[in-house]
Amino acid sequence: MKMTTKGRALAPSKHLRSMLGLVLGASMALSACGAQQVDAAAIVNGTAIKDKDVQTVSVELNKLAQGQQQISSSSVLLSLILAPYVLSEASKAGKNVTDAEARKVIAKVDKPSPPTMEFVRMQLALQSLSEASKVSIVDKLLKAKITVNPRYGTFNPKTIALVPSAPNWFKASATPAAK
Repeated sequence: MKMTTKGRALAPSKHLRSMLGLVLGASMALSACGAQQVDAAAIVNGTAIKDKDVQTVSVELNKLAQGQQQISSSSVLLSLILAPYVLSEASKAGKNVTDAEARKVIAKVDKPSPPTMEFVRMQLALQSLSEASKVSIVDKLLKAKITVNPRYGTFNPKTIALVPSAPNWFKASATPAAK
């Protein structure tokens, strides 16, 4: 079996090497765009927040919305980025939020996932923190190394927000292919 490329026949092994080179080149180029782990929505100081976890939290919490505004994946990701900082500060301030307290808020979610519990605990803890504690969290975020998958945007530590990526960060060809 021979493959052809623009009139030249390639042996199957040469074709596979050629395809492998294209795939490796594309993956290296894309890895420079954002998170350095394929399944990561973000990486915070070397710890990955998995895209699957962001989607799970979104699905579980949006079941509670019942016709009201749904929570976006970007909002979920931002909360999961903040969670370790907020929960640590809440612990220092003696304002821990238990799983039991979080479950009361999302009682209608059957068997919530650990990331959903972390999301809810973070939201509850944040409400109880003083301004001084919040300033401490911001100071830590300014020093953190946070890389976000471009599909979610980029993290701005000064505004504590995910800024959407430029639309169509993968540009399609401007001219249609000639037939």
